Amino acid sequence: MDTDSTRDKILKLGKSFIRTIGYHSFNYKMIATELGIKNASIHHYFPTKEDLALAVIEKDGEDFKAQAKSLEGKSATEKVEVLLDGYTWSFNDGRKLCLNGAFESCFNDVSDKIQQASINYVNVICKWLTKVFEDGLRTGEFKFKESAEEMASMWMASLPGSLLVGRVAGQVRFNQVINRLRNSLKGE
Repeated sequence: MDTDSTRDKILKLGKSFIRTIGYHSFNYKMIATELGIKNASIHHYFPTKEDLALAVIEKDGEDFKAQAKSLEGKSATEKVEVLLDGYTWSFNDGRKLCLNGAFESCFNDVSDKIQQASINYVNVICKWLTKVFEDGLRTGEFKFKESAEEMASMWMASLPGSLLVGRVAGQVRFNQVINRLRNSLKGE
């Protein structure tokens, strides 16, 4: 039984389109057609495309925070593997971009509100990743020379990049980036 509300379905489909074809490439008609509803139904929940984008970013951020909370008590290695598994799932699910990567790629062409929401979301992830790396260094799970913050910045650039290069060059290149990220935590 499908228990998602119309609003939830619109959010999910909007996120999927953003991650698959990009923010500027989809429109409400595409969502309406897919869901078998009228454009006016979408405008009822999200008066503008910007409103939908902001809601998608907010929902994804909430989901990320919930996942991070669910990982409390796990090792730093386990937390990193869950993150990498998410990127692998995105790649295998139609070579989708992560939401941040999708908005980063069109950052200069979106509203100030979307830019700020994207910045805030990236900062949340980067802060979490920095803490995970600090914990991993403290426990001896990780061995790298950079600061945890520098390593988090490198990962924040490489994770969306893995999906981009994978789209163009395929599974082998995607796997190379993911494996390189794993090895970076070993000081290799």
